[in-house]
Amino acid sequence: MKDLGLAEHLLIFKKYSQAFNRFAGDGIIDLDKRLRIAFDAIVSRLEDVVPCLNGFVPPFRQNAYCIAFMKSGSGDKRIGDFTFPIKKNTLFVVPTRALNSTVYHSLKCQGYVLFFDINLFLKSELPQHCIANRKVFKNIIQPFVELDELQANTLMTIFEKLFIEQQSEGTEKLETMALKILELLMFCDRLFSNANLIGAKKTNHPVVDKFNSLLDNNYTNKRSVKEYAEMLNLHPNHLNFLIKKHNGLNAKQMINNKIITESKYLLNNSSFIIKEVASHLGFDDPNNFSTFFHKCTGDSPIAYRSSPMYSAAAI
Repeated sequence: MKDLGLAEHLLIFKKYSQAFNRFAGDGIIDLDKRLRIAFDAIVSRLEDVVPCLNGFVPPFRQNAYCIAFMKSGSGDKRIGDFTFPIKKNTLFVVPTRALNSTVYHSLKCQGYVLFFDINLFLKSELPQHCIANRKVFKNIIQPFVELDELQANTLMTIFEKLFIEQQSEGTEKLETMALKILELLMFCDRLFSNANLIGAKKTNHPVVDKFNSLLDNNYTNKRSVKEYAEMLNLHPNHLNFLIKKHNGLNAKQMINNKIITESKYLLNNSSFIIKEVASHLGFDDPNNFSTFFHKCTGDSPIAYRSSPMYSAAAI
């Protein structure tokens, strides 16, 4: 694991900011393709990171997982289908490859942000499933929670220990970092489990997890339940049953929701004309996209973009 001092942390986030500016025309920036920075884990203070990013993070996705805690400050955050304010004592998590964006209302924020790659746990003695199966990283769960002062102080202590450990040296550093991240995740799991969250009563299933992963990687070219069922070696009816049981929506609704979520991000955060939005989502004919969008939302893409909701959602 590469030792990262504060100056190197800031350099990494400056590179993030440069990539956000350079590839703004993508609409949704895939950092795994646009910015290749190798690190197992990096924990930084928000008071250092937010100014580096000029208080703005456009829609992006990457393989790294993220946990962030705002001790003080304010802003707006969007993760997948969820749009919510971030303020004092707000904890939020971003699963791998989850679409997200942020607007900070001020550069004066306090807290911590952690990015880590699951391969960190391959390099230590801890198995990957310690991370992959954590409830907080399931896309069906509300990705944020507001903490009381006791919970906030406990969380800050864990982050601070992790931040200090990151500056240390020695052969056991990798193992120690992995253990401290696991401690953080276990505490976050308890916080999320004890909160009254949207989706908290839904359960996980290996097939559902595989379906969600396939959907993330194939939504632009595969839009039928039959195609996903074939990849999972299941009958379409059985796949629909499992998805409905564990997610509350059937497979077709999940596929449609994925496309609508992506299209709203593009309509909200890019200057793409409708034809370009349609092309990004795998529609050969923009009229087909407009028909699909209207059927799912009740609005045309143009009407959605021109509505008051558009301005509120464009974060």
